[in-house]
Amino acid sequence: MLSYKDSTNKTYEVGFYARDAYDCLMLAREFNSYLHDNPGSVIRIQQKFFGN
Repeated sequence: MLSYKDSTNKTYEVGFYARDAYDCLMLAREFNSYLHDNPGSVIRIQQKFFGN
């Protein structure tokens, strides 16, 4: 789960299946034009575990 704030200070969360935080950030930048142009807007990358 990646959280970021836009220019109006509104918080968004997006989820990606990624190996680590770096891959999550790279995927988010690839698929989200705001994050591509504003990578410093990311406030948190959190790993989620899914149980059986």
